[in-house]
Amino acid sequence: MNTLEDTVIHVGVSEWKAAKSPAKLRTTLGSCVGIILYDKTKKIGGLCHALLDEPPPGKIVNRGKYAKTAIEELIKELEKMGIDKKNLTAKIFGGASMFQNNSNNIFQNIGEKNVQAARETLKKHQIPILFEDVGGHNGRTITFFLEDGRVLLRSGATEKYIYKT
Repeated sequence: MNTLEDTVIHVGVSEWKAAKSPAKLRTTLGSCVGIILYDKTKKIGGLCHALLDEPPPGKIVNRGKYAKTAIEELIKELEKMGIDKKNLTAKIFGGASMFQNNSNNIFQNIGEKNVQAARETLKKHQIPILFEDVGGHNGRTITFFLEDGRVLLRSGATEKYIYKT
């Protein structure tokens, strides 16, 4: 029998989702960047899974696709749920170089650009980054526990909890 404590909300590519404790948010990342925003006073937070760094000029069809706009949309959604932006903290995951053997340079720095766009956007919104696990060549699966802000990080053959809140 599923209870609310068992609720795991999956966040797909180019999506953002917000929830309250005791829910959990989960995503799997490669070169994409996963940004967690959390208000520990209200136990409300969110996760966005951005595919690319910056949107092109003109109309943006999918705001969740880009780190900059995904973070901004997630902040708006969290504010609707009653958080004060000044109470938010962030954690960043992903941005791996998944195409290291590709001779075509078009894919070489996608992960780095995604992470940099996330950092810049969080700085612009004055949201401190408490933890990062970025870069490298391995994908990651993260599970964000809204009850206390911890994150279960799985990468390669390793699994560890991140408790910085």
